[in-house]
Amino acid sequence: MTSGSNLSVRDRDAGARRSIWLRAIMRGVGGAAALALTIMLSVRFGAADFPLTAAVQALIHRDGANDAAFVLWELRMPRVLLALMIGAQLAASGLVLQAVLRNPLAEPGVIGVSSGATLGVMVLLLVANFSGSLDSSRLDAYDVTWMPVVALLGGVGAALGVHALAWRNGTAPFRLILMGVAVSAALYAVAMTILAGWGSSRVEVLLTWLSGNLYARGWQHVWLLAPWAATTIALLPAILPAVQVLSLGDDAAASVGLDVERWRVVAIVYAGFAAACAVAIAGPIAFVGLIAPHLARLAVGGPLARQAPFALLGGALITALADLAGRVVIAPAEIPVGAVTALFGAPLFLYLLSRSSR
Repeated sequence: MTSGSNLSVRDRDAGARRSIWLRAIMRGVGGAAALALTIMLSVRFGAADFPLTAAVQALIHRDGANDAAFVLWELRMPRVLLALMIGAQLAASGLVLQAVLRNPLAEPGVIGVSSGATLGVMVLLLVANFSGSLDSSRLDAYDVTWMPVVALLGGVGAALGVHALAWRNGTAPFRLILMGVAVSAALYAVAMTILAGWGSSRVEVLLTWLSGNLYARGWQHVWLLAPWAATTIALLPAILPAVQVLSLGDDAAASVGLDVERWRVVAIVYAGFAAACAVAIAGPIAFVGLIAPHLARLAVGGPLARQAPFALLGGALITALADLAGRVVIAPAEIPVGAVTALFGAPLFLYLLSRSSR
């Protein structure tokens, strides 16, 4: 009787695990299909729309001397690829921060990463503007080579500063969040002071970048961001086991031998690295790092290793959809992708939060 009961329990457990993984695979396939559809729509529609056959021909024959090939390959495809990479990076940052800080409202802006990266890039643009002869009203006139490095220094520096200020014989998640909000506000104030003193003829270039924008981004930005994005994704599996343990609480993590403070710093630096590189290229984009981890938890739940691919997929999909909507809603004019994510992200987040609290 006991042996039969044990077999029955094991069978039920195995069946439940198979059901969980089958559901995860089905939802992953659905998400990948939605992303593929979004990519196709993104390259077809914009200020100028192309029939499906013309778009396919232009994608196949990249060197064709027609307008469709130029628009799709030189203007739209780089934006799509950037949206995917930026969304995935912001999602990775949000996933790690929400687990480490044990707060579903955590995202890169909470610990000062976004503000620090923003301030760093603004200072770089300011120095470039006043040290060279260029058209200061056009963002694409600036050399972007050092943007990721400067944003990384600003974002990670701000995050480490928050950690240092929150240190009281150790750190606690609530102190990190409170100190992060204060530091973020201070850095934002400095950034706005720089903007106010920038000069009326130079404000447009900063406003374009500050709104979270993929306008005028090309292949140089893709090749610049690609190694940073690849590094972000490659490092995520390496830190997830420790982040998973940290999400259980400091006492539980310490009881299994984890160096809590060391791994908390590692996780914060990783989150700053992921978000700052994205901010360098597109400017601050709100809500992606907040919502994507929630979508992953709703889709599959379970350990972070299972949630991570869905969070990255969700972040890429949200950013690509936001960029597509910004290009087609009032075409030929554009709405910045950061404005679209803020407009739709706030109510969507409230909906997700209400569902998760039931």
